[in-house]
Amino acid sequence: MIEAHTVDAWVVSDALVRGQTRYKLLQFLAGWAAPLFLFLAGVSVSLAAASHLRKGKTSAEASWLVQKRGWQVVLLAYIFRLQSFMLSPASPLASLLKVDILNVMGLTMVMAAWCWGRGRSIKSSAWWLLVPAALCVILSQFAGAWAWPEVLGDRLQGYVRSVGDNANFSVLPWGGFVFAGAWLGRIFAEPRDASADRALHIRIAVAGAAIFAIAFAGSYLPALTPLSRFWTNSTSFFLLRIGAMLALISLAWLWMQRPSAAHWSPMVVFGQTSLFVYWIHVEIVYGFMTYPLRHELSIAGWLVAYAAFTLVMLGAALLWQRRSKHPLVPDFLRVPVH
Repeated sequence: MIEAHTVDAWVVSDALVRGQTRYKLLQFLAGWAAPLFLFLAGVSVSLAAASHLRKGKTSAEASWLVQKRGWQVVLLAYIFRLQSFMLSPASPLASLLKVDILNVMGLTMVMAAWCWGRGRSIKSSAWWLLVPAALCVILSQFAGAWAWPEVLGDRLQGYVRSVGDNANFSVLPWGGFVFAGAWLGRIFAEPRDASADRALHIRIAVAGAAIFAIAFAGSYLPALTPLSRFWTNSTSFFLLRIGAMLALISLAWLWMQRPSAAHWSPMVVFGQTSLFVYWIHVEIVYGFMTYPLRHELSIAGWLVAYAAFTLVMLGAALLWQRRSKHPLVPDFLRVPVH
């Protein structure tokens, strides 16, 4: 996430530099930030709901509590836009309604939590979570031709589709990652012993590889509609990402089996404070505080700045973890406790 934004904002915009293979590799890596952010938000939907069940809540109560969390993220998305507007007075007033990743994440978390409450078993949950995931991707390839989203206005139709600069993300297709993650979280929430857990992650890794291979082969088939674009809303690219992320999750699980896994980890800190780090780093990267770096760094210079900035964000995350335990901090801003 930090790499994605700093590369975009700080590396020189010279076509020769951005045409280099190493810059394209950085762009490729940056492209995984948003899908992972949304996918893991979906995983957290089911894990949070299961946690409420263990505390004695009914399925309906657990679903509603997670839905409230999703609405809180939507509210935070608009507060974030207001903050950006206030720090950039030249921004147009309409930018307050621009749909970005937090808007899509929050709204889709609400929908995924509602769907989670309808699924009474692993099998039924697959229908309630994977079907919406598929619909998000498939419908996105038709959404550009729809007339009805226009009644929502230039900005709010960004929840449905991107038109011009009205939205950086939209529910179609990006919400599909939240639904798919919620299905995986539903599986993870089931109790199992160490042996069953190992077998589960082997199956996840195999499934990820198989999905990736099928999607790669499918990428050579004709597009579903003329509005389908491989790098944005195609079914093949969505499944390529899902397959790779499933494999990565199994690799992460394997990494956490090492003897030193219980020791302090910066990655765990970033995971527990991901919303906070997203919130502050975007404004710093694109705001006035780092304006002298805007499109001024070579790739080597960016690498040094990126490493230093990541350490600064780690320090901020550690401070936030400490402050989040204060009784005056609202629950929805606290870091999760594992």
